[in-house]
Amino acid sequence: MKASFYLDKPDRETTSILLNVWLSGKRIRIATGITIEPRHWLHDRQTVRTTDPQHNAHKKSLDRILRFVNDTFNKLVPSGKDKLISTDDVESFTRRIKEFISPELVEKSDAPESFSDSFTTFIETYTLRTRTGMITSKRPGAETILLYKRVRKDLITWSTTFKKPLTYEAINEAFYQSFYKWLSDERGLADASISNHIKVLKTFMKWSRDKGYHNNNEWEKFWRDRRTGDSMALTLEEVRTIRDIDLSAKPRLARIRDLFLLQIYTGMRYGDIERLAPSNFDDATGIIRLTTEKSDSVCIIPLTRPLLQLLTRYPSRLFEFPSSVKMNEYLKELGVLVGMTGNITISHYKGGERVEQNYRRADLVATHVARRTFISLSTEFGLSEVVISHVTGHSAKGILQQHYIILSDSVVRDMVCKAWEQL
Repeated sequence: MKASFYLDKPDRETTSILLNVWLSGKRIRIATGITIEPRHWLHDRQTVRTTDPQHNAHKKSLDRILRFVNDTFNKLVPSGKDKLISTDDVESFTRRIKEFISPELVEKSDAPESFSDSFTTFIETYTLRTRTGMITSKRPGAETILLYKRVRKDLITWSTTFKKPLTYEAINEAFYQSFYKWLSDERGLADASISNHIKVLKTFMKWSRDKGYHNNNEWEKFWRDRRTGDSMALTLEEVRTIRDIDLSAKPRLARIRDLFLLQIYTGMRYGDIERLAPSNFDDATGIIRLTTEKSDSVCIIPLTRPLLQLLTRYPSRLFEFPSSVKMNEYLKELGVLVGMTGNITISHYKGGERVEQNYRRADLVATHVARRTFISLSTEFGLSEVVISHVTGHSAKGILQQHYIILSDSVVRDMVCKAWEQL
């Protein structure tokens, strides 16, 4: 038996200290419940530095855990020959360690009654984390919450189908293989959609572990296929056709057209543009200022000539948006009306294999196409990625963009406005 400690996420601002035990050829990983800043950790000695503000308390806790592990092992295998112990012995050993580190797992009365109940609590209360793992007070967006609910529903359906109970300890490699295959074969999901399911599940498992509901770490090894298939953006001519078509006899589609153009001209996500208010318009500087819901980034959106022409129809700067589902339905109708009947081949990954399908262009028109169209046309108009990211709120890439390329709002405005004169 060999026991040691290591940091869970050493690249984050704060991280958990995990216990690692090798016993009878098996690796056991258990959360200690201790968090620390990585700069206060001595990797070679597997202990806390004296610079840690809670050095004494943390060191005593780790020493206490290590003594208990050794004592428990010696009682289990007096001879010290751990290769002779059974699987049941390993499970008993693991359970004792977990109960010692987290007695609340046994005694805590306010813990959720079941895995699914805990998932419901997660959906109702979870707040976003920063990239360094810090907890915020901000709730996920509406579409993300819907995804959480779909994942919970699929987990329960999988459990019912295969007659396998959902428990924290059941979220292991066998579960992963079965759930992934079921999502692909029975639900018909592409690999990118399955990746989103796995991401949500891993977020929930980390959240519930941090709450002290379990010490299972198997889910950390679940792989996500981050490859995405092809996507569609409108051509310059298609945008001009949508802009110029006479829809005076179809007021509903005229309003949908305007909302779609508003999204194309600003590059906003649909969830962000729904929050657009008159207070976001800074007419004095010719800029819309908005903080994105998804990444909490401040966007600098210039009031370009095409955008100002559109806004003449909405002097109050107030807009009424249908639901994203209805909007996408109406946009397909608009696509047919403007003659987007040509075909396009779109690929995606399913079961690890690249799959190609032919679609009518009108059938792929949706709200997310507007953001892609803004980025594609801006690139076509000669704008750099650095400038475009100021408008869309995408994260800076590379050392130059992060630390050296500093563009003022007025410079971004002038460059974007000049480029979009080409529309």
